Amino acid sequence: MIEFKWDHLQLCSADAEATAEWFARCLNAEIVRRPGRVDLRIGSINLFITALAGAQIGRVGGERKQGIDHFGVVVDDLDAAFEHLSRCDAEIVEPIKQVRPGVRGCFVRSPGDILVEILERRPAEMTFT
Repeated sequence: MIEFKWDHLQLCSADAEATAEWFARCLNAEIVRRPGRVDLRIGSINLFITALAGAQIGRVGGERKQGIDHFGVVVDDLDAAFEHLSRCDAEIVEPIKQVRPGVRGCFVRSPGDILVEILERRPAEMTFT
């Protein structure tokens, strides 16, 4: 059986810095700065923040709204998970693609218009510069 494990929750905000500062001030979140972005960690939960105009996956006409964009889960074998999701008649929003070195992913949509990112992370292949 394929094990899906928690990876992240993606937020969409018109002001990522203000959102990060609020979560840090009010919920004691740790601000995690990366090149070109600001993210958060609350306990073991990763919250990624995307600028409102920056994310376009899975939305008709590219329309976005502020709030929760999608949540992400991680699997050991993305190809097997994708086959499983296809057999389950999951709505495939975006097929498997290379996100960056060491990370591949796809997007599916559940009933209720809930966008889910399925990721495969291979830390040994990830490169940092």
